[in-house]
Amino acid sequence: MIHNHPILYLLVLMLAVPILLSCTTAPPPDTTAEDLQAIKAVRNQLTYNFNQGDAAAVASLYTDEAKLLPPKRPMIVGKEGIQAFNQAGIDAGVGDLRFTVIDLSVNGDMAYVVGKQTVTIQPEEGEAISENNKYVWILKRENGTWKLDVVIWNSSLPLPAPEEEMTEEE
Repeated sequence: MIHNHPILYLLVLMLAVPILLSCTTAPPPDTTAEDLQAIKAVRNQLTYNFNQGDAAAVASLYTDEAKLLPPKRPMIVGKEGIQAFNQAGIDAGVGDLRFTVIDLSVNGDMAYVVGKQTVTIQPEEGEAISENNKYVWILKRENGTWKLDVVIWNSSLPLPAPEEEMTEEE
């Protein structure tokens, strides 16, 4: 015959709760001042390397399998492709790259940055063109170092107005 013993149930419950609580995963560490400084250092190094025309140094700031999502172009995967893309831009007169961070958040070994960027394009002939963009970065901490893993940006300029179609009378 089985008897219901409230004390036995209470004892089992008291033993089970600490065991169950110990099985939960620890929350990720909070964003630290050190993380924020390290990520801002990545931004500063990217800016410096690009503006110095050093596409290899720019690519070194990315993870091996990083993804670059430039506007109106296919996705680029890996440091080699990212270096080639940046070199093509530098060779075409893209420079004076500047970033402004609007939002930066760290969650464990992942972080994201949302911001604005400006860049100047100086063609071989003609006047310089200034472009205003917005961007999102996803970074990963690898072996204690923050690296860019996904980078996407697009223009803040409005689309051009569609040309009016000419009628037969014109």
